[in-house]
Amino acid sequence: MDNLDIAIWLFPLLGVFDVASTFYIWGKGYSPEQYEVGLFASYFMRMNLIYLYVPIYLLILFLFSYALWRIKRSLDPYSKTDRFIFGLLVFVVCFGYAKLLTVIVSNVLLPRYIEGAVSRQLVELSVFIVCVFQMVWFIRDALTSFYRAEETGEETKT
Repeated sequence: MDNLDIAIWLFPLLGVFDVASTFYIWGKGYSPEQYEVGLFASYFMRMNLIYLYVPIYLLILFLFSYALWRIKRSLDPYSKTDRFIFGLLVFVVCFGYAKLLTVIVSNVLLPRYIEGAVSRQLVELSVFIVCVFQMVWFIRDALTSFYRAEETGEETKT
């Protein structure tokens, strides 16, 4: 299991933290229907089905991680198409990781946003950029080993 596999399987864990941060703002008295930036939580809150949201959301993230992991394991570093798909997979992992962490940070800092003490757009952009760079740094070994396989003639551990 390389760092990209670990990054892929972080989605369900980040989902747990997203749910916890949603309940955090709900417990502080803020309406998730009004302030939640996630797609599913605000919908389920409006329908008064927030407790149904939790297992469905975590199941979706688990299935998403499983699908990404299966795709990664099926890729051949010698195929041009698979090399392109690998690049898309890395993009999806970096974007998803950054988006989930941005939502978590936004939920935790919601009281500061409402007070006007912090700019929501600036914080979200900063967190997103830092997360993307951090994820690329974390999976750099998987990136280089996959794309160097054709040059060196080595098989990668996918």
